[in-house]
Amino acid sequence: MDTTIQSIRISSNLPINNTSTMVPNDVFQKLLYDLFCMWHGVQRHYDPPIPDSEEQRMQKVKNLICKLLTEIDGRVNRIKQNNNHQRGQDFYEEWTMLTWNVLCITNRLQNSLSQVVVSNEDKMIYSRLNQALVELVNYSRDFLPFPSTNEMDPEYVMLRDKMNQTMMSLHGLYRQMNSAMYQTPDDVENFRIHLQTFGDDILVPCLEQYKTFCNKNCMALWQQVRLVQVERMRDQVKDQGCSIENLVSFYSNMTYVLAVLGARLQGFRYDLTVNKKFFNFDPVVHMSEAVFAALELLMSNCVLATEPSTSAILVTNNLFAMNCGALARGVVFKDFEIQVVSEETAEHIQSEMSRQRLLQHPAPIGNVPSAALLAMKPTTGTKRSNAASNSDSANNTAHKKSDVNSKESVIIYPVYNSKNRYWAATYPHLLCTTRQKGRQSIHSSYQDLSPSGTNSSASNDKNGSGKRPIFYFHIKATMFSPSGRFATAHTLSLPFTIATRRNQDCQVQRMMSSYTATIFWLYGCNTQDGLLLQWIDGGMHWDHFKHLFKQHFKVNADVQRSLIDNDFELLKYKLQCPDCCSGQDGARVNGVQQIVTFKNVLCPHLRYECNSTNVRFSVWRGMLELLQIFHDTRNNVRKLWEMGFLMGFMEFEEVDNMLEKHKSALIMRLSFVTGGTICFTVKSLAHTLDPRSSRPIHLEPLDLKRLQQKCLKDYLRDIADAEKVKYILTANEEVINIESLLESLKELGVKPENPSESREISSNITHMGDIDTMQHIKFTAMRIAVVTCKVKPPSADQEENDANGLNRLQATLGTRDDDFLRDFVQLANAYGKSKQDLYEALDFINDQYQPGPIRKTSSIYDSSHHIPLAPAPIARNMGPTMISPPPAKPPSQLPSPNQTTIPHMYNNGIPMIYEHHQQQRFDY
Repeated sequence: MDTTIQSIRISSNLPINNTSTMVPNDVFQKLLYDLFCMWHGVQRHYDPPIPDSEEQRMQKVKNLICKLLTEIDGRVNRIKQNNNHQRGQDFYEEWTMLTWNVLCITNRLQNSLSQVVVSNEDKMIYSRLNQALVELVNYSRDFLPFPSTNEMDPEYVMLRDKMNQTMMSLHGLYRQMNSAMYQTPDDVENFRIHLQTFGDDILVPCLEQYKTFCNKNCMALWQQVRLVQVERMRDQVKDQGCSIENLVSFYSNMTYVLAVLGARLQGFRYDLTVNKKFFNFDPVVHMSEAVFAALELLMSNCVLATEPSTSAILVTNNLFAMNCGALARGVVFKDFEIQVVSEETAEHIQSEMSRQRLLQHPAPIGNVPSAALLAMKPTTGTKRSNAASNSDSANNTAHKKSDVNSKESVIIYPVYNSKNRYWAATYPHLLCTTRQKGRQSIHSSYQDLSPSGTNSSASNDKNGSGKRPIFYFHIKATMFSPSGRFATAHTLSLPFTIATRRNQDCQVQRMMSSYTATIFWLYGCNTQDGLLLQWIDGGMHWDHFKHLFKQHFKVNADVQRSLIDNDFELLKYKLQCPDCCSGQDGARVNGVQQIVTFKNVLCPHLRYECNSTNVRFSVWRGMLELLQIFHDTRNNVRKLWEMGFLMGFMEFEEVDNMLEKHKSALIMRLSFVTGGTICFTVKSLAHTLDPRSSRPIHLEPLDLKRLQQKCLKDYLRDIADAEKVKYILTANEEVINIESLLESLKELGVKPENPSESREISSNITHMGDIDTMQHIKFTAMRIAVVTCKVKPPSADQEENDANGLNRLQATLGTRDDDFLRDFVQLANAYGKSKQDLYEALDFINDQYQPGPIRKTSSIYDSSHHIPLAPAPIARNMGPTMISPPPAKPPSQLPSPNQTTIPHMYNNGIPMIYEHHQQQRFDY
């Protein structure tokens, strides 16, 4: 079971290791469970038909009681042997478990005394059970072990005083009964009046104070438990279980108080009925019933549901596990009934639970409608195939809706957890098969992602915010009460949503975005109303939203490094549009978002345009797309993010400023430019020698599809090779050599692609021999390399953009001569040839290879102009002069917004060979 329940055992000073004469605790509890099921004729689905008559069934019940007597006596003796030890929590739990189970047996015998306890053997059994109760009471000592956080709490002081008075009065009545002789009806009537006075004036007020004290403290403890559950679900952290331990200790100690009182009253009943001191009169039965009713009221919410524990989104026909268990020791549970209920039904169930506490009397909660059908997938057996034939079904793990029987609710039979000593209901393969619309709460609605919300259906809420319906697991646990009847305990799980499978086939991210956003908002607001989480439409403060958004990214991306405040500078102006404006006072201060509503999160007011493409998406969808990239472990994104080489969200101007002081470097960062993507920005001198002509190049964004084809590490390596970049900037603004980074990734187990690796293949097809002969061939491996399409320095883009007044990409087509010139210049640069080298090479060409004129005096290559192809070397020891490529259209980069600085002239203003024919300028 979940760790929140597994951690509830508390250290003790009482050794409870079983001796060789006693069976283990789980076997003992299983005997109790079988006894009560046999006694009540419980027919479980795995039980064979019971053909026994009533007499045969009761004989089996007595046989089981005789088998249990030895175990009960052994455990009572163990308590007596450890009586001198300091008492810890385990003592109270062990004592309470024994006492209440003995009471469950004796009271059932007492209720049908004349029919069951008839023979001498029956009386001997009853006598041994009563003797066990007497010894347990004698070694109980204190009767109020609950350590209040504030011992001066008036309610605690009042309960302690009333319990003292009750025990003293009961002890006095018991001594009076044993010392006096009741021979006449008047003697019996006088003692009956004393008992009734004790019950009305002392016992009942004490029980009322007990219920008040339990209700107050139980609500506070449950609120703390629910808070821990919500935080654990939201942050996915392993809690220490302290809140659960406190609640378990509270239940154990308060059931101990009632067990002491119930055992003393049962001693009265035994003497009055079996010893015939009051003939056939039983005046204590009503007082015992009052104690049992107080126990049932205390146990009415003693069940904890630990599911959902990892994801609050269920998918129809997808298997999920169910875990729940009892927080109180002492009684045996018959079964746990699980059903899915809507918000409205959950509110009704909680109202009924509150009514019980208000009236301080246990009352059954009627059947409630289910919001979805559940089914139990068999844990064993063959699963059917989608194919028509059944022969392949054994190899198919898919499940169909028709494989199971869907029901309004499912029943899980409990199993005793001996390690932590609680009754648990666990089933690994439940599935939700159908979604019923039914009635919805006023807070419930269906998704509406239209900008104006005008397409919302009648079932939507008035704002059309996109909130998905919320559901709860309703757990109804049935227990064998000491009163001889069944008692029930109810609880509600954490809220969740249900996604239908048809949403997985089309527009997955758009449909799932509303489910994940609904859970994010519900758990983020964390507005508790008992066991429920209330939906808040009023919005949350920007700082709170940032904190939750950071935590959501950290948890769902499975990383330790979170986003920082600077990553949200781009978002604080973009979370509201006219379609999702809340209109609240203070929603915006100086244009900055201050109040964020749920509709702001899902409203698709972010957009990008490219050619004929116009896409609108929400902040939440962009985050989901980023998380999908992080979920793929093969793309190395998560590792590079944790190492700090992948930055968060940055403005273009900020990127330019970071690269300004570096001659050759690159930056990787997250971006929402076309949805959830990763962007490279490169500053390089690969195409020019003039440092003033190099502006950052913003490479095409990498989305999930591109990163599935090639991992981020390989993109980094290829871009660094193509652009001759040696360094990368980290999130801490450190400069790291890219080669050393790739080596460190290799040492961490990330194997880079090696183009020199070979692949050896053995084949019998590549030769003319027979088929038994294999030929070994060694192939040289190949990889797909990434190169940028950029040819000219990006400063020329800025120059042309400034000249034309353009701030966006434009596309133009060049001629074949333009392509030749570009390729020609690139080839010369690649071989390090100067202009003079090119002239000499052209003169050296034989006519048979170049029959036309080698040099045209009227062409742009005319040497009489003596125009250099590139500026002179900057330093004396610089290598051969490189040729700068011609400026090309279109401009390939989007300049930073609000650009105020004038870029440097291309190649420092030196006239280029293309300026001799201004009317025929070659543009690329």
